[in-house]
Amino acid sequence: MPMCRRLLAASLLAWLVAGCGSSVATPPTTPSQPSQPATYVVSGTVTETVNGVSRPAAGRKVDIYISPTICDSGQPNKPCLPENGAVVETDQNGRYTAPVTVLPKTLVYVAGAGIHAAGQQPCLASALVDKDTIIDVEVFPVGSSLTPPPSASPMISGLVYETTPQGRKPVRGVVAWLEVGWADAYLAAKTQTDDAGRFFFCRVNAPVRMGVSRYQDMVAAGYKDGVAFIPGTGDMFFEIEVKR
Repeated sequence: MPMCRRLLAASLLAWLVAGCGSSVATPPTTPSQPSQPATYVVSGTVTETVNGVSRPAAGRKVDIYISPTICDSGQPNKPCLPENGAVVETDQNGRYTAPVTVLPKTLVYVAGAGIHAAGQQPCLASALVDKDTIIDVEVFPVGSSLTPPPSASPMISGLVYETTPQGRKPVRGVVAWLEVGWADAYLAAKTQTDDAGRFFFCRVNAPVRMGVSRYQDMVAAGYKDGVAFIPGTGDMFFEIEVKR
């Protein structure tokens, strides 16, 4: 059963209203883990789908983020490797490969091929890494008509609207994104609302934060109209009001 949340964004400030009362979800504490890091290979294929046709995205940047990092182990007097990710490039077949040094059962997130600028990546690409792991990524150009894939759960969906004298009106082109990292933010997925003001994120199977912004340049500047914590444990639905 999807959980329902209402996110109200008023200019520079947003409040998350849940059920009958108001509450703001907080990230779970990171459990202590053995401090024996190991190095594995994360690899995969980045594909770009345009008008229903998917092709390998060759020569494109791929961002890899690791959580928790070696420095998050909480173990005193242990070696600390602060690297929390990497940027690699796909080959002519759209494949990327990167060695990652991780703690046991570390989450690795992959964001592909230009979603910082103009692309869309509606499905979170992440996995718990305790061996060599394949994480594939699919991206879309801005303006593409997106539909959830067959295996979409856990899915985060929402409706973005503004209140007018004539009533609630859906807002097209609002940017919604998922980010990870609690000290520094790393983009993990991004999409935009359609003509009906709706958006979705699929395969959100790991903890992330969700943000929305009416203006693309505000996203590039790190501005957030509203932020909500997504635990990544089940489907959720948001109603989001934006104001001029």
